[in-house]
Amino acid sequence: MQRVLMVILALGLIGLSAQAADKQMAEAFAASAAKLAADGKNEKAKDMCYKALANDEDCPEALFELGKMFEKENNLTAAADFLVRAAREFGKAEAAKPAFASKRLEAETRAKKLNPYSARFSGAMADYAADLNMITKKSTDAFTLEEACDRVDSLKLKAILPPDKAPKFERPTVAAAKPEKKTPEDEVSRFVSKLKKPEPVNSIGPDVERALKAGGWDKISGTWKKKSEGVYEVTDGKLETAKLNGAIQVIIQKGGTGSVHAFVRNSQEEYSGTYSSWGSGYGYVVEGSSAKMFTPSGGYSDRKFYSYMERDDPLPEANPKNMITVTVEEGKLEYFINGLKKKSANYQIEKKGPFMIKIDGTMTIETPQAKGQ
Repeated sequence: MQRVLMVILALGLIGLSAQAADKQMAEAFAASAAKLAADGKNEKAKDMCYKALANDEDCPEALFELGKMFEKENNLTAAADFLVRAAREFGKAEAAKPAFASKRLEAETRAKKLNPYSARFSGAMADYAADLNMITKKSTDAFTLEEACDRVDSLKLKAILPPDKAPKFERPTVAAAKPEKKTPEDEVSRFVSKLKKPEPVNSIGPDVERALKAGGWDKISGTWKKKSEGVYEVTDGKLETAKLNGAIQVIIQKGGTGSVHAFVRNSQEEYSGTYSSWGSGYGYVVEGSSAKMFTPSGGYSDRKFYSYMERDDPLPEANPKNMITVTVEEGKLEYFINGLKKKSANYQIEKKGPFMIKIDGTMTIETPQAKGQ
């Protein structure tokens, strides 16, 4: 038992080490971005910044560099957002890293120039937080604290304001019932059960399976309800086929409670942060009335390309359904929405599959197809 507990402790330390390694990697990417930006290589610098944020979404140096680059491009809204965020993160870390103080001041100064009302806005929020602090000192009952905390959360005051001006109170806690005594064996069992992933629910009728395999798909999972010929209501479903070149196509009905991923060369790890998203393949993620386009990015020091969310294409509000098509031939990618080409790209991307259509939540799709080899 002692040996098992030591393993659990080691796993926890590994998790902490991984977080520290991610932050170090982010700092390295941000430093490379600063050098590239100084040389006028803004696009490469942006890629490095987004890689930094993929490792640490609060990396102040990467946020700062992006803010300065967008400022040069006269994209003032984006610049102000990044600079304000950078100033906050520099402020949080300047006690441990005094050099961040001057960078915080520069970020704040740049942000104020871009938005003359930002100082007044910050001052108003600081005054409001001070009033809440005064109220909760006088009235310490749970009802008052709950309402004050709801207001803090709705305005995101703890994220907007520096620590010295942020709210000083916390949401009241309800005394927990005295826990029953647990043995070390119980704790280990609880820990192991958390590591186990729930078994996926599969419900695929024989006629549905035949139709999907005829459409070019080898692996099928999730819950598929046939609504009419070629039309399926899908819950947490996935289609895969071991193809490298060819095309995927799917028609997605408006509505639903989830999203549809349609990717070729689906072999990477997915990541979504505050300012950047990296996909598992190249193609689209459709959710609501938008189609997020994932295209190759990178190809610099490590010569590898990564799937990066380039932009968000709006889908026509009047359309009851929309057709997504993605083609790949060696390194050439083409993206289509409702038959209209939205982008063509040609890079030396890795030849790793499979083709994939994945449904998170519940969506209704029509005639999902995969062609090629």
